[in-house]
Amino acid sequence: MFKKTEDMSSPLLKNKTYNKVITCFLISIAFSGCSTWSPDYEYAHPNAQVLLKDDFFWDQTNSFAPFGNDDGNDAIYEYHNWTKLNPQKESTEFLNYLFNKWNYTLYDYTKTDTAIIRQFINSSRIGDRLFYGIDDVIIATGFGEFIIRGTIGAKMKSLTLLALQRQLLPISLATIDAEYRDERIKSLKKMIEVINATS
Repeated sequence: MFKKTEDMSSPLLKNKTYNKVITCFLISIAFSGCSTWSPDYEYAHPNAQVLLKDDFFWDQTNSFAPFGNDDGNDAIYEYHNWTKLNPQKESTEFLNYLFNKWNYTLYDYTKTDTAIIRQFINSSRIGDRLFYGIDDVIIATGFGEFIIRGTIGAKMKSLTLLALQRQLLPISLATIDAEYRDERIKSLKKMIEVINATS
């Protein structure tokens, strides 16, 4: 049996945050890099901190929040890494990159036409999943650009607003359980208000 040393009982080693930092440091030595960045208020551009004071915008457990759903959460980390390599490129180019990487079947997401949406949803057995995933990625990217760069380009802003407006359409809201529908509507309107206020 191994004898328990005094170091192993140190309060610091029991502290999860301390352990995470040490682990990250050791991994960074082994693999030449370890990012502690996350879509949190403390890491956001000052312009974003002014408009995104509500905890809702940073909640990674709320599926109605920009980074709280699976696609949106994955997209924001991908976007953060992409911007480090492509600091001058428009975020709309990131959308092309990510949708291609994920092999997503797309439709004309510059439109909010219900007929186009219905046709896309009915085009495959995962059409509805792709429909929501596409908008989740666009919304996360729009907010991602704002929190990382402090602004949103005109094209990305337009696409983000279109994605949010699509989610307010009856065809989209009909899939939300009735008890959560009002919360969804409030969340979407809250995000639209912020995107409209960005420059």
